Amino acid sequence: MIPNDSVSIVRYAKCVAASGDPLTVTPGQFYRVLPDPAEEHGRLRVVDNTGEDYLYPQRMFAEISDLTKLSAAVTISLDVPVKAAILQAASQRGVSMAALLREWIDERLDLPATL
Repeated sequence: MIPNDSVSIVRYAKCVAASGDPLTVTPGQFYRVLPDPAEEHGRLRVVDNTGEDYLYPQRMFAEISDLTKLSAAVTISLDVPVKAAILQAASQRGVSMAALLREWIDERLDLPATL
């Protein structure tokens, strides 16, 4: 059942079957699952390899219930021009650089294929 409140739980699922299009989802990779009423009909809304969210058959994924196994520390080094560009983007959105980077990592990070 999909939560009705404004705070939704972040969910991930592991792709267990090919979609037929290698540009969409890859077996063994992890994908963010977004809430959608279509779940009642066996479909999952997944942010796929294109960075967009689409509906896929639920049977293509195994939902991950324990996200602690997927956590990892990330350290990055930025040169001055990249840091300036990120600072400018964060300022335009009214968020800190750290918040912008966390958002970007959460949306785009390719998680490891094994747990």
